[in-house]
Amino acid sequence: MSLPTLLKFQRRQRMIRRIICCILDRVILEAQQAGRLDRQRDTGYDVTFPEIDVEDNQQLASSVNYLVTALVTARQQGWLSDETAMRLLFKFAGEEIDVHTELERIKAAATKD
Repeated sequence: MSLPTLLKFQRRQRMIRRIICCILDRVILEAQQAGRLDRQRDTGYDVTFPEIDVEDNQQLASSVNYLVTALVTARQQGWLSDETAMRLLFKFAGEEIDVHTELERIKAAATKD
């Protein structure tokens, strides 16, 4: 995994941690105000996430590379269309992208160059 990607994931973890802390702080406060939780009780907590495993992402990147190579070969053999290849790639990546819109963007970018 490249450094920018790693940093992006770390930023997302910090953001999610802040959201979870806000929710927990509110729940604790509401419980104290309702008398369900003693105000003298230690309400400290720590939100931790597992470390981002760079090695797993390298395996995923390698898998994507194999998939793209296979899709290019299948496309060259005429076994599938660009649209189907794009759908398979985006499905593997877990992204929902309108393939027709993306194809239009590709054509528009090609005409600009």
